[in-house]
Amino acid sequence: MDSHPIPFSLLSIVLCVHASKLYRWYKHLLSDYKRQQARGELHKHDLVLPGGETVGVPILEPKHLGQQMAVDEKHIDGEFYTVLTNKTTGKIAMLAQTVRHQHLADILQPYLHSRYEVNVLTRDLANTYDWLGRTCFPNAVQVADKFHIIRQALDQLQAHRLGYRQERLLKRRQAWKQHKLEAKGQPFRYNEPRLENGETHLELLARGRYVLYKFPNQWSQSQKERAQVLFRHYPSIKTAYRLICSFRRWYRKEFVGDPRPTITNRLQTWYAKVDQADIMEITAFKALVERHQGVIINYFEQGHTNALAEATNKKINTFIRNNQGVKDKDFFFFRIKNYFT
Repeated sequence: MDSHPIPFSLLSIVLCVHASKLYRWYKHLLSDYKRQQARGELHKHDLVLPGGETVGVPILEPKHLGQQMAVDEKHIDGEFYTVLTNKTTGKIAMLAQTVRHQHLADILQPYLHSRYEVNVLTRDLANTYDWLGRTCFPNAVQVADKFHIIRQALDQLQAHRLGYRQERLLKRRQAWKQHKLEAKGQPFRYNEPRLENGETHLELLARGRYVLYKFPNQWSQSQKERAQVLFRHYPSIKTAYRLICSFRRWYRKEFVGDPRPTITNRLQTWYAKVDQADIMEITAFKALVERHQGVIINYFEQGHTNALAEATNKKINTFIRNNQGVKDKDFFFFRIKNYFT
């Protein structure tokens, strides 16, 4: 039992206060926001460019630079921001209203000693963050975000499925145009044959998207039946699906710590299978993996991912919802800074 329970009268007041009123109380009375605003502390780290343009830097806390860092971009109120997060503590070291490498380098340039202590940097595949790692964190091993890579793989698999669906939709549009020329005033009917599971080709290709996201052992009975029909009528989707599943198995966490040559040889075997299949979308994904092979394989050294950066993004989204949007940016970033630093 708590020795200092909240008085019922106080609890009643708290429960009865409207959210917008509580928001104003915190902003104007309960927090230190007004004092910091008056002293100009909210923009003290902003970067002024030679032409007079200002790059907002709501958070710059070099004390939060550690050995393991994560960098990601975040869309806030129509602008893209770069978020640099300490993977050990979850604290934000930098939040800047830019995704340009040179701007980020200028912001971090004074903190030479802290930057050199970073030995792991997880990121997505954006060139900006590649150069940020090379120039600002030269001692860090860069690791591509595993979940970003898997998402790219699944997107290309779905693109292959959608290609077939677009072909079917094109046939229906052509039938509609022909109908307008030949059957004036008559209602348009486009009869598609039903397949063995009772679905049309368009329905099968639309509902098949959920099948392709899962491994076969995760399918329900109805999904197994749909997959059999889908793969029977569209064998190249089956081939593409198997190749993506094979890549996802190559990326499994259980292989973390395996010798790098072993990991590389397995990937080369997968490359050969993709070349043999000759499916445009999967070949495009293979080219992406080849371009970034080094930072992708770095995952298997210690299993680092960018999951913390994604979690930080979700928390920022929560602040956006609770802050009634970002109508007052200064106060929004004031709250973000208080929470994450």
